[in-house]
Amino acid sequence: MINPRTLSLPCGSCRWVREINIVAVGGCHNPNIDFMELRIAKVTPKKEGNVNAFVEMEWNKWVKKNGYNHKTKKYAFAAYANKKIVGYVSLRINGGTAYLSQLIVSDSVRGHGVGTSLLKKFESYAKLNKCHLAYLETHEKNTAALSLYKHNGYNIIATMTNNRFHFTWYILSKRLKVAQ
Repeated sequence: MINPRTLSLPCGSCRWVREINIVAVGGCHNPNIDFMELRIAKVTPKKEGNVNAFVEMEWNKWVKKNGYNHKTKKYAFAAYANKKIVGYVSLRINGGTAYLSQLIVSDSVRGHGVGTSLLKKFESYAKLNKCHLAYLETHEKNTAALSLYKHNGYNIIATMTNNRFHFTWYILSKRLKVAQ
C-alpha cells in the first residue's frame, strides 16, 4: 500500500521514481544502480563551490554534445549631449537573443529621442550579432518606458502581477530581421 504522502511519477528514462517527502527512491535506468535515494537540499555557502563546479562541468558536457554557444556577450553604450552623459543602455547577447538590461535617460532630455536612439542602438547591435529576438523588462510604474517599447514594436509576452515590489512587471519581446 502506498503511503498517502508518497507520489509516484513516471520518468522519461526510468520506469518510476517515487518521491516521499523530498526523498525519492526507485529503480533507475542505469544498470549499475538498483536503488536511488534523492535528497533535495538548499545550497549553502559552504557547498556553493562544489555545486558551481558540478554545474560548470555538466553544462560544458551538454554544450559540447549539442553544439550550443552559451558565451554571453555584454555591451554598454552611453549617449552624450554637449559632452555630458544623458543616457545609457546595456545589453547581453546569448546565442540568437539579445536582452536589454538597462535603458536610462536623464530627466532633462526625456521626450527628445534619446531613449529611442538608445533602443535603436540596442537593436542594431543585436542584429550585428545575428540575434533574431530582442527582449526586455519593465513595470507598470514606468509608463514612459512601456509606451516607448510598445511604440517601437515590442509586445508584452508575459505579465507578472504582485511581484516582490507589489506591482505588475512585464516582459516584452520583438522579432528582429537579421540580414542573411
